[in-house]
Amino acid sequence: MTCVRTAWLDLDGTTVALEDAAAGYFCTKLDLGAPVVREVLDNLPDQHGAVDRTAYMGSRAVSADVTAVAGAGAVVDDVATMFGPFMVPTARPVLHYVLDSGGTARERTLVVRPAAYDYAIEGDQQRDIHLGFVAADPIARDPRVQSATAWAGFGSTPGRAYPLTFDRTYPAGGGVPTVANLYSAGDVPIQPAVRLWGPITGPAVTCTDAAGAVFRVPFVSSFTIAAGSFVDVDTKAHTALYNGDPAQNMLTDIDWTSIAWPVLDPYVTWRMSLAGTATSGVTQVVATWQDGYLS
Repeated sequence: MTCVRTAWLDLDGTTVALEDAAAGYFCTKLDLGAPVVREVLDNLPDQHGAVDRTAYMGSRAVSADVTAVAGAGAVVDDVATMFGPFMVPTARPVLHYVLDSGGTARERTLVVRPAAYDYAIEGDQQRDIHLGFVAADPIARDPRVQSATAWAGFGSTPGRAYPLTFDRTYPAGGGVPTVANLYSAGDVPIQPAVRLWGPITGPAVTCTDAAGAVFRVPFVSSFTIAAGSFVDVDTKAHTALYNGDPAQNMLTDIDWTSIAWPVLDPYVTWRMSLAGTATSGVTQVVATWQDGYLS
């Protein structure tokens, strides 16, 4: 069985492998570290123990050790310097790494900020290079973007219109509302981005699970998304942009009295639905997300 484990850096489309045996350099260690726990702890004033409200992670330190060997075909100084563009403090390269799961590749990504770039010039046969990074977002992401779509259905009742009058009218048959299933096989909850397509008035996106948990992103009843337009809602960043335009912030149109931002646990099937009035056959909500991991 061939080991599929590998790792590389990507900076705006330019990539460099952390190991290339054909070029004579090898990654002797890739340390993914662990997220810092943002501890929130208050001692109880008159008894043993503490109130622990810890819930969030901070950044994580990541490092790689690379050795270039002249005897294996490397130009040792060239190997050391080719990492330079990725180690400028303003750069934010993406670290890709593939884990070996019984010969099956599992790719993860981390956006990192350079923190250390060290190598000693000693002789001409070998260079030991240390690359240090900090990942501000400590969650490693599956690069595959997943999506699910729910349809609101027609705003009018399909079929005949009553009371019965002549000439009889038969409105166009409309699709019934449909729900979408969201599911993550990661380690951490997902907070999807959702795009609501018009036409719809007073839209509300709801996510529920079998245990009765409910998350909801509603807009006020007077808010309308026109046909052919959309609103992008980032449930993690808590933003809402009309047609994706930062100048058209729709946060003031959210119904803040009944909102519950989605934080969807993994290994749970969440059912997403879209409700509202003045809808048509194209009214829908599309959720996108990436599974997140700690390793």
